[in-house]
Amino acid sequence: MLNKIIFFTLFILTSAYASQLFIGTAKSEGIYSSKLNIQTGELSPIKCVAKINRPSFLSIDSKNKNLYCTNLNNFNDFGEIVSFKIQHEGKLNKLNSVSSEGVNPCHINICPSKKVLFTVNYGAPNKEIGQKKKSNSIASYKIQKNGQLSRSISRYAHFGESTHPKRQKEPHAHSVVPHPDDPYVYAADLGADAIFIYKYDRDSANLTPLNKIIIPGGGVGPRHMKWTKDGSFLYVINELNLTLSVFKYLGQGELKQIDNINAYPKTKNREELTAAEIRLHPHLPLIYVSIRDKIKNGRDSITIFKKNNNQVRRISTIPAKVEFPRNFNIDSTGKWLVIAGQRSQDIVVLSVDKNGIPGNMINRYVFPGEPICLEFFEEN
Repeated sequence: MLNKIIFFTLFILTSAYASQLFIGTAKSEGIYSSKLNIQTGELSPIKCVAKINRPSFLSIDSKNKNLYCTNLNNFNDFGEIVSFKIQHEGKLNKLNSVSSEGVNPCHINICPSKKVLFTVNYGAPNKEIGQKKKSNSIASYKIQKNGQLSRSISRYAHFGESTHPKRQKEPHAHSVVPHPDDPYVYAADLGADAIFIYKYDRDSANLTPLNKIIIPGGGVGPRHMKWTKDGSFLYVINELNLTLSVFKYLGQGELKQIDNINAYPKTKNREELTAAEIRLHPHLPLIYVSIRDKIKNGRDSITIFKKNNNQVRRISTIPAKVEFPRNFNIDSTGKWLVIAGQRSQDIVVLSVDKNGIPGNMINRYVFPGEPICLEFFEEN
């Protein structure tokens, strides 16, 4: 009896000091999981918890213990969105899968009410794919009470182009984020240098197009976005010209761009660099973005910005300590920065000081494939 009590006590203590981390991948066996010790910054052994072809992006509903991922079987046909129930020790039980309604689904997100899921497809829209299907840029789905997804409710194709000779001949939707409070959702399109704005119905999941906002300059390449918790500002990391665009929310879904800041020093060589992910510190007024070096010149970086109401300034750019940091995340305590190296096929954990600046590398973990998405499951 005493042994059972000791085991149960240790289990509770271990759970209290660990955050479950899920890892989306490419060129691997599927979705992986590990636990981050929030006292030491160490990761538990990384294990595959769901076998699936290419789960490149994840979105987690911690409240209802559901996980959703994109999946791609090939680059010439529609992808799919797959739903899972999160079980004990991070194991995943598949619920269902539905068409992404387009080629190469690259990002998904869940609305604040947890009733609607959105996805965007990077593949150029309106092209016929097999059986006269046409690829769409964005699709919406109802999330049912059991966590399963409905068939797509709405589908739309983006339009436009920009000045980059290879990446912007046609639209390429790259991310989708809902407003934290109001029923509007925003899709960043790298190919069109634009943000497409939709209104959505929280019950039916129906989308209504509202506006298209061009980010000026040409060759910008909006990729990923994050809202402040109060929904006052939207931050957009631009992949192609390495800048951070700041938008102020005006209400009724509308945005106004108020700033554009370099994410990498102008004095340094910026050739063949691309920006990838953006995260906000959970407690401090800081923004983090990752910079990838396409030609392996040791310039893979994390840039930190400080925000003060309307003002945003770059305060530091530090080595990422991996090759090609396509994704990274900060745990809910704000003490640990976890970075995924797509090309180096590893994951590193950096300590973060009280001012939010990453410092010492705690450990490096070899990964069996390409880690390209890191999301925490925060147990209630």
